[in-house]
Amino acid sequence: MLTKQFIVGGNQAGSDPDVFASIIKGIFDAKIKLVTGFPGTADISLAMERGEVDGFCGLSYSTLKAQHPEWIRDKKVNLLLQASIAKEPNLPDVPLITELVKSPEQLKVVKLLVASQVMARPFAAPPGTPADRVAALRKAFDDTMKDPAFLADAKRLNMDIDPVPPAAIDKLLAELYATPKEIVAKAVEIMATQQPAPPPAAPPAAAKP
Repeated sequence: MLTKQFIVGGNQAGSDPDVFASIIKGIFDAKIKLVTGFPGTADISLAMERGEVDGFCGLSYSTLKAQHPEWIRDKKVNLLLQASIAKEPNLPDVPLITELVKSPEQLKVVKLLVASQVMARPFAAPPGTPADRVAALRKAFDDTMKDPAFLADAKRLNMDIDPVPPAAIDKLLAELYATPKEIVAKAVEIMATQQPAPPPAAPPAAAKP
């Protein structure tokens, strides 16, 4: 990706495949060409199998295991990079994006941009929710994560169950909100400049005589 053009599929601005392609291109000056507009990741996967794109960024490892276990089993894909701040235990030889940065500033920018991967798909309640209700919701969530029937279903579907404690998310959010303004500005600049240009507007219709 650093020495030759690498064509990746995307969905739309703000989607994970587009965001992570933009991060890698912006941070490392990778020769990524983002072709966006695919309806979903399944469509990008099919395009990759057909050879229409070289790959895509932003597919979670849990999704890969659940939807395409044969890709891993038969080594049909090359996993190039982990876009997170914590390594997937099953991928010890695939480098973290934070291991490849060249400066302390790059590290701070990357951590800000990929930190959301730590909490993946968080559950949240609105501000002002009574403390007893928050406690009840957290207990219900914790109980579900330990429920034998729930865990059996997850195993059957080959889905990972790796909950993040509320205290860990609170700590992560506090660290993100404490990010210096110049680092936030750099991250915004990367995301704003690396998105693919929209398609050209259609020419105006010719006026009838």
